[in-house]
Amino acid sequence: MINVAIADDSPFTCRLLASYLEEGGECRVVGMAHDTASTLALLREATPDVLTLDLQMPGGDGLDLLRQLADAAPVSVVVISGVTRLAAATTLRALELGAVDFILKYTPGAPVSRASLKREIVAKVKAAAAVRPDRRIVEAPSAPPDATPVRSVAPRASVRSAAASADGGGVVVIGASTGGPGAVADVINQLTDDFALPCVIVQHLPAPFTAAFAAQLQRRARLDVRVAATGDRLAAGVALVAPGAVHLVIRADGRVQLQAPSDKDFYRPSIDLAMTSAADAFGAAAIGVVLTGIGNDGAEGLRRIRACGGEGFVQDTASCIVPSMPERALQRAGADLVATPQRIGQRLAARRSA
Repeated sequence: MINVAIADDSPFTCRLLASYLEEGGECRVVGMAHDTASTLALLREATPDVLTLDLQMPGGDGLDLLRQLADAAPVSVVVISGVTRLAAATTLRALELGAVDFILKYTPGAPVSRASLKREIVAKVKAAAAVRPDRRIVEAPSAPPDATPVRSVAPRASVRSAAASADGGGVVVIGASTGGPGAVADVINQLTDDFALPCVIVQHLPAPFTAAFAAQLQRRARLDVRVAATGDRLAAGVALVAPGAVHLVIRADGRVQLQAPSDKDFYRPSIDLAMTSAADAFGAAAIGVVLTGIGNDGAEGLRRIRACGGEGFVQDTASCIVPSMPERALQRAGADLVATPQRIGQRLAARRSA
């Protein structure tokens, strides 16, 4: 049984969330709170496994509450987020401070049914319950420069020649899901502005969050981080972020194309599609990076990159918020390096600087 606490200034929202969570019998709501002080008290008294947290409550900022949780009982946090640009930026900051995941509030007229929202809430709370609270903020030490890469036992397929790009280089495709914003930042922040390869970032996020995510990365990165648009050309020193809810495809001419997903596409944007297109366009000059996340997106894409002679880097499970994507990638594709995001970024920077 998963013990859940709910913090929201709306009693109606608390009751609705409680009904969603308890209906299946796998979760038990151990308390509700409507302001910051009562939330902290509830956490100390009930010691829940998961806290669903509205960041806008009386008595203090939700981000301040997250900072205080280091001194409270360990708990995995799922943020209940609005859909405005400000809410997106605040939620992404909450993920940096240790929240495991987030759920968008139901909005009348939005293309998401209440039934779908209910399934998402239960699934994310269950996933959060499986996360060790001490993984919420990862401060893994950097590996020494001469650390030996971990090679997969799975042999690569025969190497084909790299396709020519507009600038004769390659591309790095970084894919992430749950826990990814912080992990992606840890990779990108190691790259200097003379980094010789273009980067494409595919992070599972709703469309309203993409601009805020790119802006958050840009504040600390030395690369130029932008939201991708159809026709953008890959360029050294530039990281293009795939917009939420659409797929990004890399073409052989060094440009990107955005395309609408089909109804059956579960991951939007798709890491697999971006990596597969990178393998087709750049062959052995493509590099794939699979970071923390739920599911198996990126496993097939990384396999295709390595089958073409390109390199595959995978986050080590000990530093993941949720390790299933790296685990699936290692099972299907193997890797040339398994390490923390910081170490992956360092290896990229050391090998591929201009």
